[in-house]
Amino acid sequence: MFERSSLRYAHTTGYTSLIYTNDGEFVLTCGSDGDIRRWRGIDDDDPSSNCLGEFVVCLAQKGDKLLASTDRNTVQAYTFPDLDNDGTLLRFTAPVICIKVAGDILAAGSEDTNIKVLKEGENQPIDLEGHKGPVLALDIHPMGKYLASMGGDGVIKIWDLSNGGQDFKTISDLPKSNSFENAKFFGTPCFEPRHGNSLVYANGKEVSVLNCSSWEVQYSMTDDKIKGDYTCCQFSKDGTYLAAATDKGEISVFDFSSRLPKKCEPPSTECQAITCIAWSNKNNDELAYCDATGQLGTLFSTEETLAGGDDLVENAEAMDGFDDIEFADDEAKVNGEVPFNSNDDDDEDDENVVSIEKLKSKVMSYANGVTNEDDETKDSLENMRSATPSVVGYGTSLPKMFKQQEPFQPSSTPSHLEHRYLAWNTVGIVTLHADSSDGAIDVEFHDASVHHSLHIPNYNNHNMASLSSTVLAMATESSSKLVCIALASSGNKEWSVQLPDCESVEAVCATSRMVAVSTSMQFLRIFTVMGTQREVISIPGPVVCMAGYEDRILVCYHGAASSLKQQHLQAMLLQTTGLRLKCQNITLPLTPERQLTWLGFSDCGSPVFSDSMGLVQLFNLKSNCWYPVCDTMKQSSSVSNNYFVISLSERSQILQAVLCRGTSYPMTNPRPMVQELSLQLPLCDLEHEKSSFEDTMLRASIMSMDNSEKTVKETAIKLFALACRNEMEMRAKELIETISSTDLLMLAVKYATKLGRIHLSDRLSELLPQIEEEQQARENEEQLVEQSLPASPLILLKAYQNGSSSNPMKLAPKSMDLGSTKKSTLKRFTFSNSPTSTLHKKVPNDSLLATPPTEASQENFSGNDTESQMSKASSESIVRTPLNSVNPFASKRKISEVDRTILMGSEKLKMVKK
Repeated sequence: MFERSSLRYAHTTGYTSLIYTNDGEFVLTCGSDGDIRRWRGIDDDDPSSNCLGEFVVCLAQKGDKLLASTDRNTVQAYTFPDLDNDGTLLRFTAPVICIKVAGDILAAGSEDTNIKVLKEGENQPIDLEGHKGPVLALDIHPMGKYLASMGGDGVIKIWDLSNGGQDFKTISDLPKSNSFENAKFFGTPCFEPRHGNSLVYANGKEVSVLNCSSWEVQYSMTDDKIKGDYTCCQFSKDGTYLAAATDKGEISVFDFSSRLPKKCEPPSTECQAITCIAWSNKNNDELAYCDATGQLGTLFSTEETLAGGDDLVENAEAMDGFDDIEFADDEAKVNGEVPFNSNDDDDEDDENVVSIEKLKSKVMSYANGVTNEDDETKDSLENMRSATPSVVGYGTSLPKMFKQQEPFQPSSTPSHLEHRYLAWNTVGIVTLHADSSDGAIDVEFHDASVHHSLHIPNYNNHNMASLSSTVLAMATESSSKLVCIALASSGNKEWSVQLPDCESVEAVCATSRMVAVSTSMQFLRIFTVMGTQREVISIPGPVVCMAGYEDRILVCYHGAASSLKQQHLQAMLLQTTGLRLKCQNITLPLTPERQLTWLGFSDCGSPVFSDSMGLVQLFNLKSNCWYPVCDTMKQSSSVSNNYFVISLSERSQILQAVLCRGTSYPMTNPRPMVQELSLQLPLCDLEHEKSSFEDTMLRASIMSMDNSEKTVKETAIKLFALACRNEMEMRAKELIETISSTDLLMLAVKYATKLGRIHLSDRLSELLPQIEEEQQARENEEQLVEQSLPASPLILLKAYQNGSSSNPMKLAPKSMDLGSTKKSTLKRFTFSNSPTSTLHKKVPNDSLLATPPTEASQENFSGNDTESQMSKASSESIVRTPLNSVNPFASKRKISEVDRTILMGSEKLKMVKK
């Protein structure tokens, strides 16, 4: 079986080519950025790079010279590995697309439709003309007899080099392309490298094989597992295998002798159309490929040669037919009378005689995983087969698991860089310079009025740091010392601590209130800003990274071993309150085949993380759910660009990140600019107006953005209006019912009335009691939750949500002290509303306040008896509340006495008393 490695960024988007060096030690790649990169392997994190021009299309090696086609329309020679210019070999009128070297022959094809062949020792090349399109690929016969070329005109031509380059064979009906830039199919005709008896080329979903004697198609090879069309193909060095790649990123590896495809791992979603493949010159166990986005990957064999591998399986399947044949001695042998390894047969005396019985028994025993051993050995093999997932003799191995991440610091760049960022967040930037003997650490703060910049000699070789508004924490990987500098203190600001029992630092995190360190013993040690030890807790797994915010710390660790395509990451969300500590366990929903690249908190204290493909997800502490809030790759102009995440703001709804063009990390010089990316949920049909409103409304309900309630209501009424215009009344009603807001209900009723949708207005009016009840229950629940907040870290404080630390609870206003005049007015009003008053009649609501007073209501209440009587009546008829203690007329506007039935007439709402 052939498995894939992870993809590596090699060049910018465009046609990318590669070759293996003659000794197989390096992989050389070139692309549209004009660079040649030399890789020691797919795991090489620092390949050497040389710029040869604006673009480099193809490469070839001839001895100690490297041949390359550049933007000067020439085939240029360079010394290898120094890559010094060594002269020009061939010149064309257009860029050179393909170069091939075989023995003493050099051939090159150009976009100007011409092919030039130069033999060693000759000064003038041979010109081959005949294509009517750009020459996309070519190959030379191993004996130097022929040359095969593929053109953009959809034909393959065979040229006889021994006869002056005569064109004697043409194969047509292949895909066409008018230019090299638009070409997606390259055909890549290839001669069989050992004897040159066959010529193969890609054609649609099959690979055609021509006989080089008759120049007719002998057969075609296909792979049922592929979905795309083949773009290119290539023989291994000894001709045993043939690899073919598709425009869907798939690769088929055929056993050329048996014409059968080998099992290959399918491509990841990142892999695009493959433009070039090359086999290793060392063996047949590895081949490299590049896709149209400039990514480099490898395909490597995981098969074992034990017991014949796949050949035994195929032979076993082929021998299944012997079960129908009766052998004379089968029964005796099965009963144990004659052992399988007996040498008594006469067939053994003749070396030309083959024992079919013995061959069958051997093959079947190998196929079943049992060798010709005694019963005890067979039993042990059976136990071994049942205990392990692989079958003995099949040549299979355990599946390769996804690689687990090593510990890293969020917002930092790789440690192998000479100048790198140790930390970059909303407080400042910590930069490490290792150019001098000891190096130095520079700390720059975004707000220079709060803290001034620091320049710290790096005597302890610190290579990890974390910065907050109050402290700078520094440590060295695999060391046991933590050094902190308190920024807001006076006197001795620096303190350090030595970890006990040979513990070493793996991750460090600093907040405005504490410093946390993860150690090799899977301990989390928490200190105050000034160095007081306050917590030592255990982490359930190997730590990946940490982040902090105020009194919260988020620790990410490996919760379980990796599966085939993804890691299993868990997180501990810790919150400190005095000497108490609360913990919540969270699972990180990392997308398959991706890695964690950044972990942090939003400006409102919500956990946030980003993966290797730029997907940013936010954790809502109220719902305990992760929400994908931004896909940075969709906001990038090129797939080769990456965003280095700095911070996320819920209030302003932006993501701060640094654009890295063609790289994964920002450079320290010149300092890159921070960009602000808008947040957007990955909803369906985002190009439609409805989805845009839904995105705004959902983000306002999920996050603690400014004026979130106002935004939700405004967006909801827009969605309501949009549904009404599209004749979707049930959707409009469902929206109002889902949000359950009385204010929004009133606005929706008014809008529906203006549109003349009386039926919708009536339906909405019926929802009022239900919505009032739900709203009151929701407010009561929120009030209970707020009262339990100090003891729980699971829900955000409203102080953080609103950007202030003031108490969100509102107290009722105090009662006003009324004078004698106001008391008299209040008494008259009370008497007029008492049950004994003559005014207490059923009158229309519109004329209630305009009814003329009676004589009883106009009497002068000055006597003490009368005053006491009125006070008694007042206490019986009016219930004191904070509202009517201030406004005595509030009792006439009590909502409980009014029926909420809404009448529609002349587009005006009226409240009618029961």
